Amino acid sequence: MKSARMLLSAVTLALAVGTTSAHAQRGTPDPERAAARQVILEMAAHIQAGNWGRADSLFALRGVHILADTAAFHSWAEYRDKQFKPDLARYNDLKITHTGVEAQVRGDVAWAAFRQEVAGAMASAPASKVGRGSAVLEKRDGRWIIVHLHVSR
Repeated sequence: MKSARMLLSAVTLALAVGTTSAHAQRGTPDPERAAARQVILEMAAHIQAGNWGRADSLFALRGVHILADTAAFHSWAEYRDKQFKPDLARYNDLKITHTGVEAQVRGDVAWAAFRQEVAGAMASAPASKVGRGSAVLEKRDGRWIIVHLHVSR
């Protein structure tokens, strides 16, 4: 009888702790997840504003891989200068947004999936490209930076 009560108490305690943990996870935002997500949002905002220096600061200087449709680049600067800037230069009144950003974090590594829309006017007609992206981020020196980017349209 005594062991049955002890077992019942242990099970009740385990259920209470599990329920409390589940509520804490659902009710409390994860600041690391929010910070990783913010990097993806800032990337679009800096590019739209033409603030390339700020956009550059969101990427690792070495070891970055960028996949854009069928092309592969080995640095943000290579992708930025050879493909991205020339592509964006075709637009007047450029608007670039990242929406639906879903980030996951495991330790010092995060990954995010997002929707990318590039819009503006091309040759006096409105134009818009919608694509999907994913990024892998690493936390270095207390901040999240992009180490891998994949965008496709």
